[in-house]
Amino acid sequence: MIRAARWLWRELVRPRGPVRHRFYRGGRRSKAGVALLLAVASILLLTVLVSEVAHGAVVRAQLAAQHRDDAKAMALAYSGVYFYRLVLMLSNSIGNNPMIGEFSQAFGVNATELWQALPFIDTRFMRLVFVTDGRIDETDVESVKQQGLTQEQVEESREGSSLLQRSFLDFDGDFHAEVQDEERRIPINSLTATTFPDLLMQPAAQELMGMFLDEPTRDWLYENNIVKEELVANLADWIDLDDTRLYQGGSEDSVYSRVEPPYRSKNAPFDTRDEIRLVDGWENDGVWERVGRHLTIYGDGKVNVNTATKPVIKGLLWAFAENPSETAIDAAADQFIFLRGTPMAEGGMYINSPDAFIQLMTTMRGNGATGIALRPEIAQAIKTSSKVFRVTSAGEVGNARVEIHAVFDFAQGGPTGRVLFMKVR
Repeated sequence: MIRAARWLWRELVRPRGPVRHRFYRGGRRSKAGVALLLAVASILLLTVLVSEVAHGAVVRAQLAAQHRDDAKAMALAYSGVYFYRLVLMLSNSIGNNPMIGEFSQAFGVNATELWQALPFIDTRFMRLVFVTDGRIDETDVESVKQQGLTQEQVEESREGSSLLQRSFLDFDGDFHAEVQDEERRIPINSLTATTFPDLLMQPAAQELMGMFLDEPTRDWLYENNIVKEELVANLADWIDLDDTRLYQGGSEDSVYSRVEPPYRSKNAPFDTRDEIRLVDGWENDGVWERVGRHLTIYGDGKVNVNTATKPVIKGLLWAFAENPSETAIDAAADQFIFLRGTPMAEGGMYINSPDAFIQLMTTMRGNGATGIALRPEIAQAIKTSSKVFRVTSAGEVGNARVEIHAVFDFAQGGPTGRVLFMKVR
């Protein structure tokens, strides 16, 4: 490379002729090739400079567009969160009205649960309804789920009826939001005890033990050498203030010193549901899928039987049945879920008190159910309405996506609800 450069330099600066000539202006001393070299180098330098400036401008424009879309996506995600906060505020306000409450109970409906009438909102499907005048079928829905709307459909959905009246959907991007009550799950922040027998006397511990008692789960635990009593005790050990394990003794921290990276037992209440997966045994995906996803760290310690899932209902029945049997509990849980999801006009029902749930289970008939006698203590472990809700909202604009998880408590936060948790990602 160096030799080539030296040769090129000599060729550019060597004399061009023995005498003065009109084609060789400087004669033997001419170095006109240097000017050519400088011109070529200057052009090359300017080309690189212009290319770099142009590339930087394109990158900055793309970054600015991405930041713009990120800001819009976040605004849409917050729109979903606060839309549902308004719905929950309205539901809570209507439910606290004595006249409306009595009227709704006459039809077997709890007015505080009106949020269930709108379990999710998706602006893509709203646009689809607008552009098709409501004439949609399953094929249209599946197409929107997989491919989204066409640009023509989006533009049509944004059109207002006049220059002064804008469409509700006149914005870039879309958002999807949904709400669920946290009290459909089993609360675990109250799991505190000084001995293992004392722990097993607590309602939440009994319900957890009950969720592990169906035959497929028992077989899975046995095959994976997992002890359900140890799983329940590990949750309590994470919360209590000492370093002694409730199940078979030993140090709590010794369990977590073997993981990479090592950490210590928290010895304080859970702050997030995700924290449950830090507890020994609960990091197992099989345990989480079967039981962990049915747990909550919020609420007053009671389960809402009107929204609880079938595994949670079965856990309640296992925990408080006088003489539990797997066949009877399965049949009773199936029949209860069926009746709860059936419209009142077609023979369905809505539970408006713990005593009504106990009575229903005792007299349950149909689809193989024969009724289950429950211990009176279950009345202190269940409820029929919820005050703590989780709202999940995702906003999308172009390639930008922002997802927000928020938990609102309407038992302590007044009419607007108290924000217990909010995470943006």
